[in-house]
Amino acid sequence: MSKLETYTFRSFAGKTDFPKMAKLIQEISIADNSQNWTTAEDIERDYSHLVNSSPETDMLMVEGPQGNLIAYSRVGWEIDDEKRQVFSFPFNIHLAERTLQLLSHLLGWVEKRSREVAAESKAAEKHILRAFLRNIETDSLLSEALEGQNFTAVRFMNRMVRDLQEEIEVPPLPAGLEVRPVPESHYRSVVNALDEAFRDHWGHSPISDADYQAWSANPIFKPSLWQVAWDGEEIAAGILNTVDEEANKQFNIQRGMTDPIFTRRPWRKRGLARTLLMRSLQMFKEMGMSEAMLGVDTQNPSGAFALYESCGFKPTLRSVIFEKNISVS
Repeated sequence: MSKLETYTFRSFAGKTDFPKMAKLIQEISIADNSQNWTTAEDIERDYSHLVNSSPETDMLMVEGPQGNLIAYSRVGWEIDDEKRQVFSFPFNIHLAERTLQLLSHLLGWVEKRSREVAAESKAAEKHILRAFLRNIETDSLLSEALEGQNFTAVRFMNRMVRDLQEEIEVPPLPAGLEVRPVPESHYRSVVNALDEAFRDHWGHSPISDADYQAWSANPIFKPSLWQVAWDGEEIAAGILNTVDEEANKQFNIQRGMTDPIFTRRPWRKRGLARTLLMRSLQMFKEMGMSEAMLGVDTQNPSGAFALYESCGFKPTLRSVIFEKNISVS
């Protein structure tokens, strides 16, 4: 008997699935040492803001012989700046159940459902499947499954950590610029500035109102921690710092996130990102944090990876983004 025959494949059952999904994600996080923490409340909040994804039809849940949730995936899509319909999918599979057979089966389901959605939505002429391999060191089976389904590695990402006990030297701001708090009436303007700056980055898709609403509803959304540089009333650059207090508690760490970081075009090449980054590190140190973390596209043409290394950040985890072109008849 194939092990797949011992599993139950079913649709999303609604709110009763949220605690099961959270438990699975938590167990994966512990096994992978990713130090992320997701609760049922987090999932319910996020699902209330979903766009271009209907859990009732776009999810596949996998239960083991004892009825426990051992894997799930959900198809969703957005239109990127190249006018492509990009399908992405969380790929949550319990470490004990990661087999090439199950991974390949789930990828086959994702591709089939994505083709169906592409044909139904007629949202674009080009269609891409995009998969995120969380840890290149431990997810070799997923890498093998993706390559077996003709996915290609297109981008390499790093998680980087900075020890806040090391010296922090904060450079002065360029003349005429200042850092000041962001009033609530300007939160969306700052996010719009981030969105504008990220148009120059690989794989960018516009930040929609639904994206903003989901982000601003998250408990880690803390504008009081932001470091935003202003040129008069113009937003020049910023770091939208966060602290995930629940993850810190669960993993007994004291970490701040210096991410995302952006500089708008007219203010680039003036050292703004470095100054705001070092200000953020100093702020987190004064808050009692012991380390700071960010994620970076190692192929970013702006030299972000080298900048972060020069600020004392060290790579701790390598991730890969895979893509596959799909056609729709």
